Amino acid sequence: MSMPTIPQEPHRPNKNEVVIDLLESIALEEIALSHIMNAEAEKIQAFVGKNLNFPTQPRTGDIIKFINGVNRLLETIVMKEWLLLKKLENVLDFIEDEMDEEDENSSGSSGSSGSSGSSGSSGSNGKSRNKGTEKKGPRR
Repeated sequence: MSMPTIPQEPHRPNKNEVVIDLLESIALEEIALSHIMNAEAEKIQAFVGKNLNFPTQPRTGDIIKFINGVNRLLETIVMKEWLLLKKLENVLDFIEDEMDEEDENSSGSSGSSGSSGSSGSSGSNGKSRNKGTEKKGPRR
């Protein structure tokens, strides 16, 4: 069985469009999570009441069940936020790698620009930010 191939399409997004799409998807997911948290807050306010008087007069078991449901939802949101953070870190790493690649390509094709070129020295991992003005620390 052969490996599947991706057919050519009339418009393939370039790297910049992909980065923008990824950042937009992160922003949209964050907005969706904020709406979910707002709805949950309204649900809590309705359950507790405006004067903290529990208008539905729930029993202790009902309160515990309600709190557990809120807790499960918040745990899920925290996990989703962590995934979005990792997605954002990956996008930022991709952007940095692309910038480093562009710097290497532009300094490598300039001919005799000296031994260090215009990019300056890099950190211990060989990557630098902002054309050598800021070193990148070790990866987390």
